[in-house]
Amino acid sequence: MSHAKLLCNRILLGLMCWIFTLGLLYGCQTPVYVSEPPSEPIKFKKILVLPFNDVTMMSGDTTDTRCPVCGRVLITGEVAAGAANYLTHQSIALLKQHTGYQVVFDRSVRGSPGALYSADKTTAAVKKAFADRGRDNDADVVLVGFVYRFRERVGKGYGVESPASIAFEIHLMRVVDGRTIWSAHLDETQESLGNNLFQLGSFLSRGGRWLTAEELAMSGLEKIFEKFPKS
Repeated sequence: MSHAKLLCNRILLGLMCWIFTLGLLYGCQTPVYVSEPPSEPIKFKKILVLPFNDVTMMSGDTTDTRCPVCGRVLITGEVAAGAANYLTHQSIALLKQHTGYQVVFDRSVRGSPGALYSADKTTAAVKKAFADRGRDNDADVVLVGFVYRFRERVGKGYGVESPASIAFEIHLMRVVDGRTIWSAHLDETQESLGNNLFQLGSFLSRGGRWLTAEELAMSGLEKIFEKFPKS
């Protein structure tokens, strides 16, 4: 083999290693944001979990929606049937797995989010409604979630026409004053390596396949509740 060809092969190998390393460094990152808890100690024992709210039921056909609790704007889209219920029950399971708090689930507002918030309510009014619900259940804090997008993949695990795409957020509010003491959100559409080489590590960690919307959501939920505040 000529010196020039050997040099070319070494350069190519080095480039491939560099891309792979960047993929591992950046691909393992996820579009999950978890806020840091307040610096002062958080003291609570009983958590009231409210069902996730499908904000598309409240916002209609808008392409983006402002969170009624924090004001963050997320792009809305198709929300698959049962998505809110899935997120609610997985959150409860992970909450019990990662913490020792007493968890109470309020089923009374399921399917009727407008009972607690609506587009014409101010942020202060929404927070008060959630805090009041927590007070009615003798809880110290209230955990509430909103789902903006939960689109299922079109295709199979190793070849899709359209990937899964999800967006949701979770807020933990103190009952005594309605203050948000912790929050998290996930906004992700799975990408192919051809579109984003930096997703290599994440793609490989997921078995090198396209996830369902539920699998994509569960991957984010696990990271979120690993960082849930401890009292």
